[in-house]
Amino acid sequence: MAKRNGSSTLSENVRKKLQSDILTGQYEPGSPLKVSELAKGFEVSVAVVREALTRLATQGLVQQNPNHGFSVKTASEEELNNIIQARLINESEALRLSIAYGDLTWESNVIAVHHKLSQTAEYKEVNEKLVVREEWSEIHRQFHYELIAACPNPVLLDICSNLWDLSEFYRHCSPPQQQVRDGLAEHKALTDAVLNRDGEHATQIFRAHIQLTAEVLFDKQ
Repeated sequence: MAKRNGSSTLSENVRKKLQSDILTGQYEPGSPLKVSELAKGFEVSVAVVREALTRLATQGLVQQNPNHGFSVKTASEEELNNIIQARLINESEALRLSIAYGDLTWESNVIAVHHKLSQTAEYKEVNEKLVVREEWSEIHRQFHYELIAACPNPVLLDICSNLWDLSEFYRHCSPPQQQVRDGLAEHKALTDAVLNRDGEHATQIFRAHIQLTAEVLFDKQ
């Protein structure tokens, strides 16, 4: 039992690192993920890497083909539209429930993470190109999760978390366009509506925020 638990822990660590690398654009969409090379790089067994990749395939971030092994998922406008639609349905409801059930501790957490987000630069320049900073991405994730954290339905929260990962994949495989929108103002408006306990207004702002994200990612402006 101890050996199996140790293997599972290694696999989870590999999964987390690969997920982070995929979501931050370290791997190009569609690029192969060779089990033997990854095992060597992580200094773990092939079985550990295969388990991690299988989990990522279940999450939708990795594609598994019996004849060609594993590869990073490819991007499509149709899938992004489906993800956005699912986020609008599920995250809007989670937000309404969170506003209804959230206490003062939840409000304090929302205020704290919003302040942190507002003080963190979103982009950095790498090789004369703008890229989203990993620190900002993590705080951005925390912000959106904290908004819905008081939702009493853990199944709904898990769905929202998985949809977030899929949408982040698209954010990082699309060129940044920081002049297209005022993210600081959008996040401030959303925070204010949430703290005012205005569920209807907050969900309206959230829906506009997510739809604009989809438009920016596919350069529909």
